[in-house]
Amino acid sequence: MSILLEACVGCYEEAKRAEMLGADRIELCDNLEEGGTTPSYGTIYLAKKNINIPISVIIRPRGGNFVYSNDEFEIMKKDIIICKELGVETVVFGILNKNNTIDIDRTRELVDLAQGLKVTFHMAFDEIYDKFKALEQLISIGVDRVLTKGGKDCAEEGKVVLKEIVEKSKGKVIILVGGKVTYKNYKTLSEFIGCKEVHGSKIVGDLN
Repeated sequence: MSILLEACVGCYEEAKRAEMLGADRIELCDNLEEGGTTPSYGTIYLAKKNINIPISVIIRPRGGNFVYSNDEFEIMKKDIIICKELGVETVVFGILNKNNTIDIDRTRELVDLAQGLKVTFHMAFDEIYDKFKALEQLISIGVDRVLTKGGKDCAEEGKVVLKEIVEKSKGKVIILVGGKVTYKNYKTLSEFIGCKEVHGSKIVGDLN
């Protein structure tokens, strides 16, 4: 079974190197030490111009939790519009309520705004207690992909839960497995979990 390799990168140069090393898709971020925030317009523009594999852009106005103010939500909407204008393939975001459930209304609004692009709900998913209910909610909203490490510190620790999530998804949404997934362990993990896509900053090697 062919496994799609999504390289999580923190700058334009890392994106170029990931493509050279064989990545199938890029998740383009800034500030990876904070879990990733939205890269600059110029970074997205140049990556789209010079990189020949699909690009996902994280839509996250700051590090920290995934409960956003009204102004932060407006920033996210504007950044999605910019990504549409620049022609990226996918936008990546996650919005929660204070009790760590999915903010249904805002998530639906962003999915609708992103129409024409694919949507990945990112590792905010791992903060949610009832992951199977959340999975059904995201499927009903129309999310294309869920990035998760199974609610644990890494995919290796969460692999049993990840296997369940893949089975529960029934092919209605793609489960993108991340969390310390590297070029050294992705084959073993994906075989156990049954996933078809994996994600990591070292998924095709060391990008530094």
